[in-house]
Amino acid sequence: MYTLPTLNTDNEDINLAYRIAMGDIYSNIASFRDGLLTEPKPVLLAGAGYKKPWTRDAAINIWNGSGLILSEISKNTLLSTVIEEKGVRRIGGEYWDAIIWTIGAEWYLKYTGDEEFLPFVAEVTENALAYFEDTEFDAQRNLFRGPACYGDGISAYPDRYATGQCGIMRVVDLKTDCCVKKGVGIPMYTLSTNCLYYESYNVAYRLTKKEEYRQKADRMKEAINRQFWNEKSGQYNYIVDEWGGCDYSEGVGQSFAVLFGIADEEKTKSIIRRQTISANGIPCIDGTFSRYEGRGIPRHAQTVWPQIQAFWADAVAKHDIKKFEFEFNALTKNVKRCGYFAEVYHPDTGDPYGGIQEWQGKFVQWPSEIRQTWAATGYLRMILFDLFGMRFEREGIYIKPLKTDVAENLKLRDLRYRNIVLDIFVSGKNYGKEVFVSAGENGKIEINL
Repeated sequence: MYTLPTLNTDNEDINLAYRIAMGDIYSNIASFRDGLLTEPKPVLLAGAGYKKPWTRDAAINIWNGSGLILSEISKNTLLSTVIEEKGVRRIGGEYWDAIIWTIGAEWYLKYTGDEEFLPFVAEVTENALAYFEDTEFDAQRNLFRGPACYGDGISAYPDRYATGQCGIMRVVDLKTDCCVKKGVGIPMYTLSTNCLYYESYNVAYRLTKKEEYRQKADRMKEAINRQFWNEKSGQYNYIVDEWGGCDYSEGVGQSFAVLFGIADEEKTKSIIRRQTISANGIPCIDGTFSRYEGRGIPRHAQTVWPQIQAFWADAVAKHDIKKFEFEFNALTKNVKRCGYFAEVYHPDTGDPYGGIQEWQGKFVQWPSEIRQTWAATGYLRMILFDLFGMRFEREGIYIKPLKTDVAENLKLRDLRYRNIVLDIFVSGKNYGKEVFVSAGENGKIEINL
């Protein structure tokens, strides 16, 4: 039996959406064995339409807050996505965004203080970085090759990568003339993936204190800003490659650049001011590709993905409260109407919509899966990190609620953090006040703000 925290506010739509989120998260707990799990244990699946965790989804869910409210299950999920080859333990899953595991794992450590697990996380992180440096790192550009972190579907990519098949990995089989000889061979450098590698170097430095990782992070930050930043658009480009790249805005990539501190204050302001937002939230990519013209909205282009909404909302919350409120309210509205967290939404109608994508040479409409876990944990992220203003550090939690019009009175009960059970009440009169809860406390603690 897992006790999940309860939320009550003076906004009934938020109360309902939060309950739906908790239900969707809980419904995706299942027994599973893979990776380093030697026997079936409870893990968090990617969604109702999936039979396993995905490395990317697992890391994002843990980062979003499942590592806090379902800590043991999150640990199992991390273990299930690690493989061992010739005695070396490293991250499994899709190669290009596997490195995000390191971020989810560090957040698990922040939430739990599991010091016994820290050496394992450090080992896997170092092994993964060494492996990808050997296979996908371009020393001349100081960037890592690979598709975008959310972008396993071909609809995320320009026409030059199109193969008539749905997966980006088919480029390796069907467009060998453009592939590079080293590693998997896909010859693109994407904003979101390189942001993740940058942060992974920072994770490695924080876990090991090895100076080489801090230096590598600094060099990557410089390379990202030099090669992806577009002075004309005032944002980061989406793709860098040998054919001119792509200057569309990638929602999750812009979000990561802000959240990880790759963008300085001036760039952050420019990104936020210039980002295209649809009627139902930030688009996955703010443009489409010519092969989809007249066929509908592509699956990975102008569609709205809730986990991207959550990252963007978190990135803008401290800079432009109205932009945060727009994303939060849009997702709340769509979840209330559907009764569950959909995988993807239509940018104009807000209905569940999987988008158009190639399949065996034809263009078909993809499904939008139901009860998608990272969509539900994305909502949890906006509640914990933004509405309640929680900042998790090794020494404890800093809590500074966000002053916003979405709700004035907030009551979060039975939030378990290490050996503490927190009840947090926010009245609206004390927004801006910050309190600190030490990780060494025990028992029930009530906080009134």
